[in-house]
Amino acid sequence: MSNKTFRELEHQGWLAKAAVYRDIFGKITEQAIDPILDTFGDLSGRRLLDVACGTGELTVAAAERGASSEGIDFAATMIEKAMGKYPDLRFSEGDAEQLPYRDSTFDGVVCAFGLLHLQNPDGAIADARRVLKAGGRYTFTVWCSPDQGGDFFKLVMGAVQRYGTLDVRLPPAPPIFRFSDFEECHRALSTAGFTAPSVGIRQLRWRTKDPHDVLDLIYRSVVRIPMILQAQTDEARERIHRAIVEGAESYRQDGAIDLRFPAVLATAIAG
Repeated sequence: MSNKTFRELEHQGWLAKAAVYRDIFGKITEQAIDPILDTFGDLSGRRLLDVACGTGELTVAAAERGASSEGIDFAATMIEKAMGKYPDLRFSEGDAEQLPYRDSTFDGVVCAFGLLHLQNPDGAIADARRVLKAGGRYTFTVWCSPDQGGDFFKLVMGAVQRYGTLDVRLPPAPPIFRFSDFEECHRALSTAGFTAPSVGIRQLRWRTKDPHDVLDLIYRSVVRIPMILQAQTDEARERIHRAIVEGAESYRQDGAIDLRFPAVLATAIAG
């Protein structure tokens, strides 16, 4: 097992994957941009922070809705990509758990699929509350668990359970599907000082013609699942790969493999 912490491994992974992330996994996550921004209503003139902004697509979408928006991410390569594409917006390298802003700075804070990659997601939620003005809104998204209709995670985790093991030696990390539990979202938000939490599910999808593209998606644009796969024996990993490719065919509709990626969308008000 690596001596690196979960945070260090996540950081290392996202540094390496910035070049291709938007072209692969971004096609899924960007489907959540409009539902996320819709939670804020009229953004005209409001200051919004996009935490774990990646290559900046949500940040720019908020600006197009009239917000004074900026993004922050712990991966310098992501920030470089964002600054190169959107030079008129502000992007900074920084830690979601210790945001480099004064208290009560923003009218809104977003964290789209970022909490899953943090060592201390509760700390990030609390710091989002700190930098929000009273009455400001915080919205985050995370992935649903396989039993909530997540075809991709059902396919991949099922293959690992059948031909390998999920009990691998990795650094301690928060449960990947912790916030797929609505009650846990309510608890975490309330503990951090938010009020009026609202939690629901938005259905995202990914289509491809080649089942091998599922493996490409895993290894080129996500971080935690490759950690699990790389911790398997060589024989088990090969069988898992084969099961994923063969299993993907069961999701073929109208000539393409269609995988559901349901996402939890949680939003609340800074009390």
